[in-house]
Amino acid sequence: MMSSKGHFVVKLSAERVNALVAAGSGIPFNPGQGRLMKEWLVVTAGHKLWVPLAKEARELVVGR
Repeated sequence: MMSSKGHFVVKLSAERVNALVAAGSGIPFNPGQGRLMKEWLVVTAGHKLWVPLAKEARELVVGR
């Protein structure tokens, strides 16, 4: 999704979000309610990761 602030945000597993944050590719999503969402990532690494992460997010949803 695109956030109201224009950021690309994906839903992944909490473990994957943590790994991407540790790698410097994103930050946990804060919907503005004062708490971070552990399974949502704001992608900060640039547009090149958008499509691969969107596909990964889709696979996570389809696999559930």
